[in-house]
Amino acid sequence: MKRFFALVMLLAVMSVPSWAKVPDKDIIILYTNDVHCGVEQNLGYAGFAFCANEARKQSPYVTLVDAGDWAQGETIGTISQGRYILEIMNSIGYDIAVPGNHEFDYGWGQFENFVKNLKCGFIACNIRDLRTGKLVFKPYRILTYGEVKVAYVGATTPETIVKSTPRFFTDDKGNFIYDFDEDETGDKLIASIQKAVNDARAEGADYVIVVGHLGEYDNITEKWSSPFIAARTKGIDAFIDGHSHEVTPEMHVTDAESKDVIITQSGTKLHNVGKVTITVDGKVKSELLNNFSGRDDGTEKIVNDIKSHFEGTLRRHLTNTSFDLKAMEGSTWLLRNDETNMCNVITDALLASARETKTGKADIALLNAGAMRTNVKAGEVTYNDALSVLPFNNTVCISEISGQTLLDELEHGARFMPKQNGGLLHVAGMTYTIDATIPSPVIVDERNMLAGISGDRRVKDVKVNGEPIDPARKYKVVSISYVIYDEGDGHKFEGAKMTEPDYMTYTDAFAHYLRDFKYLPERYRDAQGRIKIVK
Repeated sequence: MKRFFALVMLLAVMSVPSWAKVPDKDIIILYTNDVHCGVEQNLGYAGFAFCANEARKQSPYVTLVDAGDWAQGETIGTISQGRYILEIMNSIGYDIAVPGNHEFDYGWGQFENFVKNLKCGFIACNIRDLRTGKLVFKPYRILTYGEVKVAYVGATTPETIVKSTPRFFTDDKGNFIYDFDEDETGDKLIASIQKAVNDARAEGADYVIVVGHLGEYDNITEKWSSPFIAARTKGIDAFIDGHSHEVTPEMHVTDAESKDVIITQSGTKLHNVGKVTITVDGKVKSELLNNFSGRDDGTEKIVNDIKSHFEGTLRRHLTNTSFDLKAMEGSTWLLRNDETNMCNVITDALLASARETKTGKADIALLNAGAMRTNVKAGEVTYNDALSVLPFNNTVCISEISGQTLLDELEHGARFMPKQNGGLLHVAGMTYTIDATIPSPVIVDERNMLAGISGDRRVKDVKVNGEPIDPARKYKVVSISYVIYDEGDGHKFEGAKMTEPDYMTYTDAFAHYLRDFKYLPERYRDAQGRIKIVK
């Protein structure tokens, strides 16, 4: 069902719903998704603003929509904890927005700042406060275009809890106080979206557009995906999606009443601008725009002014390298199902950082694959490169962890092999083998968090500094709190005892390590075989 196209505009047309009024002018909905701080990349926000200005010349009915994940992904987001991106979005004048999972990456306090300062606010029909049972946001918003009413229903993936930081959604005792309609079947999310659609129709909406940060197929949970939901609901005209970074000009799904629903997604980093149009003859069309070169001068100036505040710090020299450090190839994450030289350098940097603490030397370093976000090219390496690779505000700590817990967590990280998984654990001071021919024995709960292991294990031949791991022994492990204590990627690390609290960011640990070398040593040119994989 998925189709990929580039440098062209592709159209998909739906039949006119029997209940819909016809607008007197085209209703043009321009959308972004998964910008991930790519403010200047590809079309850039200045290109998006230019596209909006051009659309307003065609029709007075222009609406700007974002489907989530704008606050994190580049240094401009890391340095400001997303505030700079919010300023740019406010200047452009978005009308509708749903939170993506990465809008929560800087903690609930910073997310509340986004809620307070994003001029258009958020909508979401499935984020609720468990203490009150009430939704955190309005589930939908109706906008009027002449005599026609269009409802925008918001939905955020239940994967948010494990793909951001689980601790951010709990109270001081570790009890979850926020819920995203996660369950074992997907029924809760479907019911919430259907209720919002029904309520919007009852309020007079002629058309309903779901704006979801849910994803289609790539590395997401099927029961919470937009095609799965669209096929099990009714009354939706189009589904603007995000989360999985797929380039989908149009996808047709038959809904619960055998009617056609369009699903569309524009990729990531503003490679395309998404456009959904409700035409004067009542048809709904979807297309992607990328063949224009104009830029809005006002938006470009705002971006340049913001950059001037921090560019000096980002240019700071760290080291040089005669080879690339690899996290991905094209749009494919290499390190989410294999070891790369990037993983070796960064886990070694974590291990080295432990020597500067009161606790001293650690036995092992661990880091989840999802914590590393881009490549470093051969040549000079700057602080900007370190921040681009490690853009989150993750802090490093040292803990005592039993060998058995380490075995369980390695198993959890390997459960999707050979498919990609941001929870795969890369290591220093340790080696292990993953036999991907064995079905995963990992059991997860409704939030995709480790709940147990039953069956033959895939992870074998685990050694710590060349010696077989002892399940009963306590090991000193340096890692980030996100993995060990915040239950990131569904890891649990039962019984972990912190001996050295968060003493620096993992970005600074990486930067300090790089400064030790005039050139990165040749031993890092290729992956070192710390993880062996039987496929």
